[in-house]
Amino acid sequence: MNNWDLLIMLPILFAMCFFTLLFIVFKEKVKKNQIIFLVNTALLWVILGYLSNQNSNNIPSTLLIDKAEYFSIVILGTSLFLVFLKPLATFITGIIRNRFIWIKITYVLVFILLVIDFFTKNYINSYLFVFTTLLLSICLASSTIFFLYCNEQYYYRIYVLPVVWIIFSFIGFGTAFGTYLNELKVLFTNYYYQNTIIVLCIILIIYLFSYSFFIQENKNLAGVFDKEIIDSIPKKNNFNFFLIYLIVFLVSITSSLNNSLIVKMFIGLNLRDYGIDYNNVISLLRTFNFLYTIPSILISYFIYKFALKYFGQKYLIFACLFLIFGAYTILAFTTNPFIYISVNVFTGILFNQIVFSLFSLCIMWNYRSPKNPVTGFFGSAMFGAKFIVSSIEKIIANLKKGVFHNVGLLSDLENIKNVNSDSLKEFDIATTLMMSFSCMIILICILVFYFKNNSFFADYINYNNATRNIKNLLKKRIMEKAKTKIDFSGKEKEVKSSENIEK
Repeated sequence: MNNWDLLIMLPILFAMCFFTLLFIVFKEKVKKNQIIFLVNTALLWVILGYLSNQNSNNIPSTLLIDKAEYFSIVILGTSLFLVFLKPLATFITGIIRNRFIWIKITYVLVFILLVIDFFTKNYINSYLFVFTTLLLSICLASSTIFFLYCNEQYYYRIYVLPVVWIIFSFIGFGTAFGTYLNELKVLFTNYYYQNTIIVLCIILIIYLFSYSFFIQENKNLAGVFDKEIIDSIPKKNNFNFFLIYLIVFLVSITSSLNNSLIVKMFIGLNLRDYGIDYNNVISLLRTFNFLYTIPSILISYFIYKFALKYFGQKYLIFACLFLIFGAYTILAFTTNPFIYISVNVFTGILFNQIVFSLFSLCIMWNYRSPKNPVTGFFGSAMFGAKFIVSSIEKIIANLKKGVFHNVGLLSDLENIKNVNSDSLKEFDIATTLMMSFSCMIILICILVFYFKNNSFFADYINYNNATRNIKNLLKKRIMEKAKTKIDFSGKEKEVKSSENIEK
């Protein structure tokens, strides 16, 4: 059966994800306004997931360009723009104390992208491609804003852990489902399905933009803590921030290598060597992609809710680092494509646990570091790693160099009847080297985290005590502000009374 993943497996997994989201809402006792915010967040990221997959599929299949132009487009990709836009989004919205303004801009830009997509039908020139990529990057840069906005408006900048895993689950579900909707195009021979999806997305984005005018943001909660609170808690250390970014960058390098074109070609060639037809190979490769994301959506919240209290955040990160090292070790010594696909479930879960646990620390430090977009630089490190790996391998594949001298695209697998044993051996060596390199990188991350984890966590090494302390400091600060206001009002009344007496 062709496309069995799209017709059977993925609908079941998405149904499970939907019930997971319902459980999160029930377990966290989410209030009505926050439920609407979470639903709207998921809807926006369904559209962005669809557009992102559409954008990535436009290179190189639908762009008839020369090599120099192709290299320029690869370099000016979404990940490169995001390296600069992530900190910019956090910094600007923090300075003006208005997070939602970036989300409103995102709604407008998404509408423009949908209109362009509707009329171009995927066939666009290189200039329009770069333009749409820039607009899409501005939209994708809003992901950090959703975490910050939710933490500030609904959790008062205190409870970073539930915010991270709640927003991760909703954005992850929306992005994965949007990607799935885009992949469904293969089931249709005309543009009717695509046009229908775009029209529905346009209706959704108009609703989201209209509803955004009814949302009120408390600007006092947006941005860093007051100076009086910052002076009462552990101080920031830019070198510690750099080390967190370094770990994220290195772990993201391993993730990009694990999901690289080389690995996918290696899996595809081995599957073809097993006698599996091209359509089923593509289904298995799609499964490989989705299994890196969807299991994380299903299980990450439960790890936070039920496992974290036994391990603690520090030891959970340690455990994930050692486990992902073990997973990469297995991949370095196997040639079985089904093991690669199965292990990808665990590497995806472990990667997200490591990265988003560190991200929760960056959110914590973000409110203690005036004019320092900690969460933004975190995003730059993650997308910078992705940019380096994807750009290099796309350029090498386009040049038909190295392991790509015989096959450079996944679509080339369709024409392969008998797999060249030399090509298999070359890809086997390449994947072994990549996974061995990934193991070495993870060991470096373990060493850095071992020696510096206490500095990373600061008072959050004991999460409950830290949140209790911040809560008390915020209450005290509110009372001080209220007292100052009352005293000021009292003095004004005294002045007015004395003036009346004189009169």
